[in-house]
Amino acid sequence: MKICIFGAGAVGSFLAARLAHSGKTVSVIVRGPHLEAIKQDGLTLEGKDGTINVRLPASANPAELGPQDLVIVSAKTPSLPQVAQSIAPLLHADTAVAFAINGVFWFYGDGFKPNGIAPDTTRLDRDGSLHRLIGVERSLGIVVRSSNEVIAPGVVRNESAANGFNIGEAMPGRAKDRAPALAATLDGSGFTIKALTDIRQDMWAKLVRNSASSPLCSLTGSDVATAYNDPAIGQLAMTLMLETKAVAAAHGFADVMDDANAALKMGLNLHHKPSMLQDLERGRAMEIDSQLAIVQDLARQAKVPTPVLDTVLPMLVMRAKTAGCY
Repeated sequence: MKICIFGAGAVGSFLAARLAHSGKTVSVIVRGPHLEAIKQDGLTLEGKDGTINVRLPASANPAELGPQDLVIVSAKTPSLPQVAQSIAPLLHADTAVAFAINGVFWFYGDGFKPNGIAPDTTRLDRDGSLHRLIGVERSLGIVVRSSNEVIAPGVVRNESAANGFNIGEAMPGRAKDRAPALAATLDGSGFTIKALTDIRQDMWAKLVRNSASSPLCSLTGSDVATAYNDPAIGQLAMTLMLETKAVAAAHGFADVMDDANAALKMGLNLHHKPSMLQDLERGRAMEIDSQLAIVQDLARQAKVPTPVLDTVLPMLVMRAKTAGCY
């Protein structure tokens, strides 16, 4: 199987390095200094179990790599329209495209009508290019539980003791579920990956936590542990998680977080900067729409009150605009 990682930043580079190290046929779409370093010195992954270096095809131009059997898109969500415009050379008739992204998937509302009403997720595909040029039929979602950071061009550090991924079809119940076969192919490459019948459930399970850590850490400039150990910030985090859980419950996903206190407690020892804060510090576009603004949209559509999110979100948007990141 030919696999291409489109957007080999922190998570994408982790996947590429692990897959290539395990003998898979892997290439990456990447640009800038990270691309040049990979071409010259290979891709280096520093992990808790040691350091590996792999040599693999790398390019900024998909046409140089040609058709693939699986494309894993790990680019940041603000760049997905550009991915859609350039991905065609990587696709053949049966190419699967799996989106390993943060927040709500752009295809979340396709074939899904909680309480008989299709969620409006126009915000996540404003020009329709993802639906038109990639399409829901060939798409899957991947939920990432792996903390990584690009610490130098060509070098990524993994900070997780265990790295887990879940994969599922964009539209559950399709005639051919490719997720189990893809999970079996990718599993055992230095991380675990499981196939789920409905990836939306796990999407919400992660988003409940990110909806608190991403904005609060970005506004305070703190890692999760530092922010959550402040009693007032910790209370805000708890409320944001509960508000997001209420939106998930309105869509039929009530079991995405059993205990908010336990979720908060986990964060008290998480000395990691969320990817949104990493983007802010590096002057990159922030994933505000896919992680937070869309939750507010869905809340309003479902008539779920989110007063703390409604307060925090405009401050975060202003902070991001001031930094040129939104």
